[in-house]
Amino acid sequence: MENIIANIGPVLMDMGSLPVILAIVAGVTLGIVLGALPGFGSSQSLALLFPLTFTMPADVAIIFFLAVYSAAEYGGSIPAILIRTPGTPAQAVTVLDGYSMAQKGFPNRALKISLLSGVIGGLTSTIIFILVGGWIASIALEFGPGEMFALGIFGLSIIGSFFGRDPTRGFLAAGLGLFLSTVGSSDFGGMRFTFDKGFLTDGIPLVVVIIAFLAGPEALRLLISHRKTIETPKTVLQINTQKTDDRFLKSDFRRLIPTWIRGSMIGTAIGALPGAGASIGSLIAYGEEKRWSRRPKNEFGTGIAEGIAAPETANNAVVAGTLVPSLTLGIPGSGSAAILLSVLISKGVVPGPLLFAAEPKLITSIFIGLIFINLWLLALGLIYTRGFAYISKISRRILGPCVFIMILLGTYAYANYTAHVMMVIVLSLVAYWMVKIDIPVVPVVLAFVMGPIVESNLARAMTIHAGDLSVVLTRPITLTILGLALATFVYSAISSMRSSLASQNETKE
Repeated sequence: MENIIANIGPVLMDMGSLPVILAIVAGVTLGIVLGALPGFGSSQSLALLFPLTFTMPADVAIIFFLAVYSAAEYGGSIPAILIRTPGTPAQAVTVLDGYSMAQKGFPNRALKISLLSGVIGGLTSTIIFILVGGWIASIALEFGPGEMFALGIFGLSIIGSFFGRDPTRGFLAAGLGLFLSTVGSSDFGGMRFTFDKGFLTDGIPLVVVIIAFLAGPEALRLLISHRKTIETPKTVLQINTQKTDDRFLKSDFRRLIPTWIRGSMIGTAIGALPGAGASIGSLIAYGEEKRWSRRPKNEFGTGIAEGIAAPETANNAVVAGTLVPSLTLGIPGSGSAAILLSVLISKGVVPGPLLFAAEPKLITSIFIGLIFINLWLLALGLIYTRGFAYISKISRRILGPCVFIMILLGTYAYANYTAHVMMVIVLSLVAYWMVKIDIPVVPVVLAFVMGPIVESNLARAMTIHAGDLSVVLTRPITLTILGLALATFVYSAISSMRSSLASQNETKE
């Protein structure tokens, strides 16, 4: 720590140099643009831009990549809020309240809540990383396949319990997501549900599921009912013109402080777990916000600020969190972190416990760089948000066909495979039908993401312990997490029963 403090002065001077400023501005801009592409998240953005780092010094290259990483996590929220098409799986939760707020006529406010929450999450997690990075790394090292399996079960309990009108519908949707995730090869060996069709042997791509279940129903709704589209009321437009409602309010700031604290803590902790990633972080943050918020639970999903702030804070907090196992242990916390490690290794820097002593200036550059990156993200994001907000003002009769064409083109461009386009069309029809009968579609996507995490970690744990499931489930951390999952399920069941009894009593009266 003393070596890091001693290098703060020289690093601050470097942050004002032209190469570093250009790297941050370019990284933030490219990250926002690429992150806003449906299904094109931070990992894909970093992989695409990796060749640009070949001629950069090590400190500039890592700053550039961290800027892309942070900005891409925010960029994914832009289409999620404006056209209900999340850029990454992590923004699947943001859709719930972000899109609802935009539909009410406040897209600018929703985008600014997302931006400010992401910046606060990034800054807070960076400070946490500076203070207790080594301690968090030692805890993360205790998480093996058994603990990650339990964490996946905990995530599934949140998905079923807190998404949808009642837990029954939530778990039904989550079950469909788990079923879709089993198509293709199994971690336990063999093939499942391929029906001797070659295009199913590799399973259903995540991009297909995200687009079909989140963007598909909205695109079909716009196409089917475009003549009945209700335009934004004039009263709302007048309010927004005066900038009294469609902006980030002071009351929002005061009310969201507890949300930002919870989201930052959860995102940093989840990011420190190898393989967890932003999807789990945003999911758990939203579930815990719904549990602890003073707002009634039925307000979540209707366009409230807390529903946007919680997942978006956790998303960006994961960025600094992933650096804990990546730098101190050499274990990437996510796919994006693995690419970051590749940059360091290509520059001759070896991650591990000795990195802090061997490269104190580089570590200080990462710490200070993350702070500057988030400040630049805030400044540039506020400028870009003004332009993005106009998307929501496009006539639905024009937006509907455009979104559907984007869905088909984006799906085909993913792997240049016609079968994926057919999958999207079929699954979009299924999703549209689910929306019609009031079954939530977000749990399908989240469970699809969690399914492989649960299965692969269970398979590894069973292999390590020679097939003895009792050993896997009786480790202290595993038992604690599974206990939380059971408590979440019981809590949601009791709350659902109370709500049902209350509604019955009101009907009798």
